Amino acid sequence: MKKKKSLILLALLLPLFLLACGKESGQSQKTITIGTTAISQDVLDKAIDVFNKSQNEYKAEKKVFDDAVGPNIGAEDGSLDATLHQHEPYLNNFNKEKNGHLKKIGPPIFAFQIGLYAKDITDLKDVKDGMTVALSNDVSNGALALQLLEQEGLIKLDPSKSLPAVEDITENPHNLKFIEMERMQLANALTDADLALVMSDVMKEAGHDPAKALAYAQEPGIYLVVKEEAPWNDAFIKALTSQEVKDYINNETEQTKKALF
Repeated sequence: MKKKKSLILLALLLPLFLLACGKESGQSQKTITIGTTAISQDVLDKAIDVFNKSQNEYKAEKKVFDDAVGPNIGAEDGSLDATLHQHEPYLNNFNKEKNGHLKKIGPPIFAFQIGLYAKDITDLKDVKDGMTVALSNDVSNGALALQLLEQEGLIKLDPSKSLPAVEDITENPHNLKFIEMERMQLANALTDADLALVMSDVMKEAGHDPAKALAYAQEPGIYLVVKEEAPWNDAFIKALTSQEVKDYINNETEQTKKALF
């Protein structure tokens, strides 16, 4: 009789034991936090979903910042495990200016488009003397903006400069005036400026039509960036370069991003 009661008790307790083990196993997952910005978080969301479905040991989550510097500061001080929001020129400039130690790992995942947007004109032939132009105040994105203006014949740059700045303009036939600001704020620049060089995703995020640019250029590729390599890196890169992520970038981002893998 006692043996029978013991078996019944064991049968009742076994599901609770298994449930507790399951919870303990879930709690033992190591959380990795990846910093990003509003315009990169959609790709990161898709990669995290793929990664978490394939993992028992790790669980990935994101932290979204309002600017592009915040994720790098977090990765540098160890409060973040990685970032996904920047290309190599931006990364190199951050390391130089902030004495950082961050590095890219894996292949480039996607590239943003930068567009030349106008407040009142619909053709660059209508650019008037003295118009104001807003562009990014960081070295790498500001350089790309100026190179797009040169591509469209509005200015000429010193060819010896790989990352030209406003002071490297050698010819400015329309006497354009330049306003530099944080790149995430450029979508609203057309309230004051006549022209603005803005990432298409920034325009989209602000509720504007990214397809209304008068000219485009493609930015360098966006990388996963870390301070120190870790055991989870390869699995996350595999998720980032999965077919699910590639299909999302190419089919669901309104052509504001392009997959590079």
